[in-house]
Amino acid sequence: MNEFSDLKIDMSDAEALDILESAGILSNSCHVISGSGWGWYLDPDVNEMVRLARGTEIIPISSEADEKDRILVRAPFRFILIEEKEVEEVGWN
Repeated sequence: MNEFSDLKIDMSDAEALDILESAGILSNSCHVISGSGWGWYLDPDVNEMVRLARGTEIIPISSEADEKDRILVRAPFRFILIEEKEVEEVGWN
C-alpha cells in the first residue's frame, strides 16, 4: 500500500469534465480516415502522393482548409493533406 491508497476524491461528473477540458484532454479525441481500402494523399514535406489505408488513426493539426478543402493532419510517420469530409471523429479510445 502507498500513501494514496486510502485517498478518496468526491466530485461530480461535471466537475471532472471541467478539469479535463481545462487541461486540454477532452479536445484530443480520436480521428480516423473514413472508409475502407486505400487512399492517396499529399505529403507536403516531400511534395509527393503517399498511399495510406483508410481507417488509419490521424491527428488533425489545422482546422482551416486550403483552397481544395484539405486540412493538415498527422498520420503515422508523416503529415498529409486530406479532404475534411474524409476525417471522421470516433471519440476517445
